[in-house]
Amino acid sequence: MFSLQTFLDGMSKPLLRDMHAKAYGQKGLLNNSLILSETATFFLEKKRFADFVNSLEQWQKDCISLIYLSGSRGLELNELRLAVSSDYRQALETFLLDAAKDLYLWRSKNDRGSFIYQGFEEFMESLAKSSVTTPVPTNLRYVSNSGMLDWHICEVLSFAQLGKMRMNGTGNLHRRSLQIAEEAITYSRPVSTEASHDEVILIMQFLSEKGWLVHQNNLLQASPTGIAFLKRSGFRLRHEFLHWWVGERFHGDMEHFKQLLCAMETPQDIVAIARLFWILDPSCRLPDDERPLTWTSLAKPLRELWIMGFIDFAVDRNNISFVKMSDWAHQWIKSQMDPLQGAQISTLPNFEMIISVESAPRVLFMTSCLATVQNDEPYLRFIIKRDAYLEGLKSGFDESEIADFSHWISAPTNVSGAMAEWATCYFGAKFKTGRLLKIENKEIQYALFKFPQFMEMVEESIPGYGFVIKQEKESNIREILKHYGLEPALDSPTEPAVILRNTDWNKEFWLPWPTITEPDYTFKPELDNDMFSQAMGATKYSGDYQRLEMYDLFKVLRYARSTGTLLGARIRNPEEKTSVTEEFQFTVQTLYLSKNPFHAEVLLNPQQKVFDLPLTHIEKIRLLHGDFASKN
Repeated sequence: MFSLQTFLDGMSKPLLRDMHAKAYGQKGLLNNSLILSETATFFLEKKRFADFVNSLEQWQKDCISLIYLSGSRGLELNELRLAVSSDYRQALETFLLDAAKDLYLWRSKNDRGSFIYQGFEEFMESLAKSSVTTPVPTNLRYVSNSGMLDWHICEVLSFAQLGKMRMNGTGNLHRRSLQIAEEAITYSRPVSTEASHDEVILIMQFLSEKGWLVHQNNLLQASPTGIAFLKRSGFRLRHEFLHWWVGERFHGDMEHFKQLLCAMETPQDIVAIARLFWILDPSCRLPDDERPLTWTSLAKPLRELWIMGFIDFAVDRNNISFVKMSDWAHQWIKSQMDPLQGAQISTLPNFEMIISVESAPRVLFMTSCLATVQNDEPYLRFIIKRDAYLEGLKSGFDESEIADFSHWISAPTNVSGAMAEWATCYFGAKFKTGRLLKIENKEIQYALFKFPQFMEMVEESIPGYGFVIKQEKESNIREILKHYGLEPALDSPTEPAVILRNTDWNKEFWLPWPTITEPDYTFKPELDNDMFSQAMGATKYSGDYQRLEMYDLFKVLRYARSTGTLLGARIRNPEEKTSVTEEFQFTVQTLYLSKNPFHAEVLLNPQQKVFDLPLTHIEKIRLLHGDFASKN
């Protein structure tokens, strides 16, 4: 967030004199340092800001509150238009411009030329908390997901370790693989049947960005990096996930995250909290006073906080009415550290295991690979079976890890004996891939056999043939061979494991974050309506319907999105012969122009219904602005 003092320091001298005159009137000749000091004293007065807020209409107060609560993100003018009723959209820009001129907020332009509005950090405390409180019933049933995310991360990693997850031909997760992960996550169903999909998307984004999932030959694999983290630092898994998430959703602004989290320190009405988190996900509908809300009507970051176990929802038949910080979040806020987890593992003679989700992630991961889980609850029930156990062994665990696992679960004698017998079936005989070096010249073969430094890099010598070498020492061995006049050709490289990029879940996870540039000191209106109305009639984007090429259509839609201009379009699906042409009026909310098929998320007028519109369906289009809008 920007400081008002910093804003004034960057202001030009003529404009600073104008601001000084606005505050104190004309006072004759003054030196620049005195002008800056007196101007800062006047505009930094918190009582002045409080009086300004108290004088506003409710819709204006709501806008100022949303801008200040958005913190370092800020809100675009086009996003703020969605936060007010249609009656005030024309007055919105004038109000924001006047507030910027009086230094109650500041603005900058993004790379598309649209203004982004932010507050000053000196006035943040004045709007940090709402004075309106809603009575909270005492008989509410809260649903928590605390501790479940760690388990679900380990479970998804185990699916990859066991070879159950594949990529399709387009480089995205195969539909069946996604379904396997979603079917395994059932604990969130009392909140929403769609919560499991959101959790899988969140987990896949985390694992791919951390490099814990890679793909090779269209098969997803748990990377050595991810497995090594679970082995050495698994106790930090939740902490690692939190810092990654704050970096993604708050761009690393931990204080902003804590500010929004602490708003739920006591139970709060879900509508009020949903409005707070709308600032991070303005693509969703800004909640009104109607309640309760459903899962899909909440901003993504608010849903993800529940998935992470930071908040609990009061739920009745998939309707969410109230929200509060979880007990785990209270402990985290107080200590600034991850609360200690309590492992509870019990192995029964009937080959069942009961393990709490608070157990070490390394144990959860190995158990998910070696046994079959029967439920998805805070206390997990596993069945140990020979086939599943052998399948887990074949996924890449060594003997020392299996010995540790047997020790951790404290299995009864009959269970530990069976597990040892199954392990012998696997470890008793092995196929190993080796690197063979064949030496045709017997004299050179004998000389290498007598070379101690060379033999240190060899696993085994094969009389009459050559050597089994240590693969990690191959480059050193090649250098030695050059001294004997040997330079064998390099093998054709195999396809390397690749970190995931540009996936479907990446697009689902992504949320817009405006690019903040230098502060705007010009205080000019974004759009001169009179000049615009005159200019539009003289161009091909006038009030008449026009058939546009795709490039021109892009420009019109981008313009309409940044200005909130109403559009009229004649729409028909060209792929359906029986489709008829229909006329729609709408405003553009989001454009998806990065790759084909191009489409836009629009808000139909007057239905106020969100509609996904493929651009190929637009036959003709026109702008409805000023006189053009009044004629319709």
